[in-house]
Amino acid sequence: MTDPLSDSLRWALAIGSEPEHSAVDWLSAELVPDRPNAVAAICLADPNPVEDLRRLRLLKSGFKTLRLSGEHSTHRRLAARHYAATIAAGVVRHGCWITRQRPDRLLSALQDLVADDTMDDALRGIAKDAISAANDRLLDQDS
Repeated sequence: MTDPLSDSLRWALAIGSEPEHSAVDWLSAELVPDRPNAVAAICLADPNPVEDLRRLRLLKSGFKTLRLSGEHSTHRRLAARHYAATIAAGVVRHGCWITRQRPDRLLSALQDLVADDTMDDALRGIAKDAISAANDRLLDQDS
């Protein structure tokens, strides 16, 4: 039998460690329950490429929603950075943009992520790799 307090306790502990990241981490935990936080949800690929792409698209949609409707500007900014990182992961792992946004706007968002030294190095690294990939070849756009 699962202890019903375990999820509540997990959320409480997560808030204490990095409260500014709690919104993106909570969202990620709901969308991808087998990953401990938003960074892991983005960076740890699923071995099945179809499932990995499905998860990235799901995370992208969640971060987009939080980016537009987050309660605090800090939550909206972090959601925007995670949104960009998720799109970058699609480029790096699947060779395509998982969005219909214009590539020039996407590259600008990725450059902003790379320049943001408050963000996790793994997310910044994915953004750098995606920029390199986008500069090396034409990428397919989601339909």
